[in-house]
Amino acid sequence: MKHIKLKIRPKFLPLIKSGSKRYEYRVASPKYLKINIGDVLILVSNQNPKEFVKVSVENIYKYKNWKEALQNNWENDFKGLFSSFNDVLKECNKYYIQQEIDEYGIKVFEIKPIEINFKQARYLFDTNIIIQRESMINCTSEVSLAFNSIDKIGGKKLYHPLTKKELEKYEKNDVKNNMLKKLKAYDELVPSSEIDDFFVSVCEKFQQDENSKIDNKILQQVYNGRTDFLITEDRAILHKAENLYIRDQVLTANEFLTKIEKINPELIKYDVLSVELVNIGTIDINDSFFDSLREDYGGSLFNKWFARKSEEKAYVFKNKEGLQGLLYLKTEDEKEDYSFFEPVLMPKKRLKIGTFKINSTGLRLGERFLKIIFDNALKMKVDEIYVTMFEGKRDEVNYLKKLMCEWGFIKKGFNKKSKEIYLVKEMRIYDETKTPKFNYPLIQTNCKKTFLPIVSDYHTKLFPDLHLKNENIKIFDSACSYAVEKIYVSGYKSIDFPSGTLMCVYRMADYNKRYKSVVTGICVLNEVVFSKSVDEFVNICKNKSVFSEEELRTFYNTKKYRTIIKVLFLNGFENKVNLDSLYKNSVLYEKGKGPRINTEISKEKYDILLTLGNGDGKL
Repeated sequence: MKHIKLKIRPKFLPLIKSGSKRYEYRVASPKYLKINIGDVLILVSNQNPKEFVKVSVENIYKYKNWKEALQNNWENDFKGLFSSFNDVLKECNKYYIQQEIDEYGIKVFEIKPIEINFKQARYLFDTNIIIQRESMINCTSEVSLAFNSIDKIGGKKLYHPLTKKELEKYEKNDVKNNMLKKLKAYDELVPSSEIDDFFVSVCEKFQQDENSKIDNKILQQVYNGRTDFLITEDRAILHKAENLYIRDQVLTANEFLTKIEKINPELIKYDVLSVELVNIGTIDINDSFFDSLREDYGGSLFNKWFARKSEEKAYVFKNKEGLQGLLYLKTEDEKEDYSFFEPVLMPKKRLKIGTFKINSTGLRLGERFLKIIFDNALKMKVDEIYVTMFEGKRDEVNYLKKLMCEWGFIKKGFNKKSKEIYLVKEMRIYDETKTPKFNYPLIQTNCKKTFLPIVSDYHTKLFPDLHLKNENIKIFDSACSYAVEKIYVSGYKSIDFPSGTLMCVYRMADYNKRYKSVVTGICVLNEVVFSKSVDEFVNICKNKSVFSEEELRTFYNTKKYRTIIKVLFLNGFENKVNLDSLYKNSVLYEKGKGPRINTEISKEKYDILLTLGNGDGKL
């Protein structure tokens, strides 16, 4: 296996990375004859050497001219770049003179992006990392955590034979013997001695002493694919790896931990309301709350499954009567076996709702747990969420199914083993034919933005997740607090914005407004309703608004507030943005006046607001 570095125009890199462009075209000159199936092509932007993609050569074909080479695959390979076959031909004819094409023809390489998988991978450790770990001399917490994480994801720990030779030179016999003894917990790598011109050309630029030569032989194992990753703190090795375009496989302990957190993030903890993230092992399996689950899933079999999950996390809700809600989530990658589903689910990254049960409490717990599911799905960056359930078996399951279908889950099929149905929610593509509630938490591209001003007395009761640091959150514990869909009533006779508009929640202070009035988070406008009677007004608003029935009837009968604004809480800001900051950063121009419901925010001003609120400009 050789590594060949080739230059490429940057506009083709995204197509290759996405897998759309599966063929790379070059004139079949002697330069390209040395490329074989199985070799690695490093395709580097001819404008920025830091932009590149690594691909493996799956097949090689040869054609007489561009027309023959391009005709079968040009549409996918150049998707969105050219409108016709003739345009592609013109572009490709710019790169080589006709004499070269006539003499050599065109080589077409079928390519596939090289994917890095951390789970069950092979991890080689640099000598100094092993010395630090096994001698416990200045062993950092990052190194210890890296070793623990590799065990958790089923990785194999390796050492190079040269590492053993280095350890045998250690002066202190007791330390040396102890380290050599601990080395038995690793597997000894069978090294590859294969090198190619590119590897040699890079390493020649660095120091050539004995230690460097040993480092090269260790680095060579990642380069040749004998190991998947190398963990090291050696700056020279890291620098060489960058020049060899394998820096994504040669990592410090801290870099490794950061990447593991991204691909397998922890579940989100919430500091409001009564939902807690706990170890499953701390939950009483004998609680009557689990009786229906035992009935559905084989009694003792459910208990055994629960015991096996004791070290994992679950969300629970308890009140004075005891356990009332439980949610267990599991991430699954593209290698998950769905062969027992009918129809079979295609390979995707998914969040599985493993166990989801709630009792009726008068609070809108179902929506609160759905919000937790959606928050974690976004954090895990999954393509879909799915859940299995016994359709029609009992009222609580029927309620959950109805609720989930309102929030975008669709019945797709059934599990042939358990006879359960399965529901799936899309987490990538916004369905323009459906409501914001169905699409939640996805938002429309290029949607409008405005404000949702709320009186301070009502703000935190309606949006407890957006509470201020000096507020006592314990006092906010009502149905509207738990709901994702919130209702606020307004005196505005018309709202100038359509469903799907993003609304920035603005808490209006009672005094010192310039500094105490703050934007606290974001919600999505689901719909605006104008009711036809006081009873209809009350029925729509109760349990989802902060107002009592008496207040609602007074609002309607006095014609003070009759416009019903239904919004979906999305997320909060890390930093509350006060009115003074809105003025200073020109998010608002008219000083002396705060934002209103019909105050439109441009994309540029909205981006400034996001940066002020989160620091990174992300929603």
